[in-house]
Amino acid sequence: MAKGKKTSKSDLEHYKNYNYEKNRKARLEKLAKAQPNNPQIQAALKNIHYRRKTPKLKAWTPHKKEMAEMNALAKRSIPLKEQPKLGYAEELANAKLHAM
Repeated sequence: MAKGKKTSKSDLEHYKNYNYEKNRKARLEKLAKAQPNNPQIQAALKNIHYRRKTPKLKAWTPHKKEMAEMNALAKRSIPLKEQPKLGYAEELANAKLHAM
């Protein structure tokens, strides 16, 4: 049976000691020294925060995925020239009909 990945104590220490704000500030100060007239760097120095947050909403819920698959199936089954402009209900019925 496979076991999960084990993290070493040294890895945990490195992760704990990483300081995003300190490193970002040092990089921005280095840039500010090289480009003193850049207003974007000055604004960034005033607003240092962690910017890589994961999205809160799921991109594909089971319902959305099912609808997308049905839509793709319906479009593949009808030649492009013959595809009528369908509303949502008609498109769903059409997809179910072709799936049978």
